[in-house]
Amino acid sequence: MAMTVWEKALAVAWGKDFEAVPVVLQVYGLVLKRFGGVKEYEYYQDVRLQLRSKVAFQRRFPSVVNIGMGSYPEGGEMITIPTAFGGEIRWMEDSPPYVVNYPIAVPEDVDRIEEAGVPDAASGVASEFLKRLEYFYEWFPKDLREEYGYVDGVLCPGALVEGAALSMGYDKFFVWMRLHPDSLHRWLRIATDWYLKYCRAIEEVVGPCKVLWVPDHIPHMMGKKQFQEFVLPYLNKVFGRYKGALRVWHNEGAVGHMLEEVDKIDAEVWHFGPSEDVARCRLKTHFCLQGNIHPPDFVKMSERQVVEECEKLISMAWPGKFWLSTGGGMSPGTPFRNIDAMVSVAKRYGKHGSFRTL
Repeated sequence: MAMTVWEKALAVAWGKDFEAVPVVLQVYGLVLKRFGGVKEYEYYQDVRLQLRSKVAFQRRFPSVVNIGMGSYPEGGEMITIPTAFGGEIRWMEDSPPYVVNYPIAVPEDVDRIEEAGVPDAASGVASEFLKRLEYFYEWFPKDLREEYGYVDGVLCPGALVEGAALSMGYDKFFVWMRLHPDSLHRWLRIATDWYLKYCRAIEEVVGPCKVLWVPDHIPHMMGKKQFQEFVLPYLNKVFGRYKGALRVWHNEGAVGHMLEEVDKIDAEVWHFGPSEDVARCRLKTHFCLQGNIHPPDFVKMSERQVVEECEKLISMAWPGKFWLSTGGGMSPGTPFRNIDAMVSVAKRYGKHGSFRTL
């Protein structure tokens, strides 16, 4: 029996197949909003439009896996933690929402939150998100679920440590590392406990976890010691809960200054950014690398340039676990002909790291 597109990508991620290079993208609202000819706010508020646009994209690119938010309801993935603890958000006309009133301003706020206990999993925007997920679970086409591993057992709970930082503001988060480290750790423990509670609520909708996709960009904003203390333990508490599932860490920020520490993240796939050296990441980390053409550059490239860049990437990544992609989610205005060009390169990839003419 022939392997599905998702099974082929899994085989590469698990290190069972080095003969193919899957194209695994993250094409989401920034690009898919144009399917309905709408701006982001309208896209985020219309779960039916989201589903139609994701299905249409998949039909258009049958050999591509669209991971993470590419096949999930959107609108709150970065703000679940802030709103679960009482933060207020503001929606923009053509940009993602942001936090306007932080639930944490002073250390005493952590005392208050700790005393109140971990909120319900459906607190804040998570309530609406879980409803949208139920809609996706009911209506996402069965053939696409089976071929690409979508929806069933897929968890995309949003930002973890970065979500905790967005609950107080990045500046305060970094200052507290020095001034109030104990309070910050208490807050991170509480936020992580809620996050895991939310993961369990997602599993109640989609079933036991098979894929865990965690976007967390906070590591590139700090040094090695801060990462070791304030990020790694909390990411790994979540990833460690789901051993056996395919665990994907999405972070296109530059972390080349601490690859030895990044390698300790207990995940199988790293969706990495364009500033990282592919060969160095291959040498110093265990991950299946997903990337890493700069998304804004990908928008502007000619098809010939896309082909050349993809060939160069694959050559540097060989031999090893590699998913061909952009280094982060695709940018607005991405021409679909460039995705076609990327797919054509992957199809020409040969058994021994050479390219063949179809």
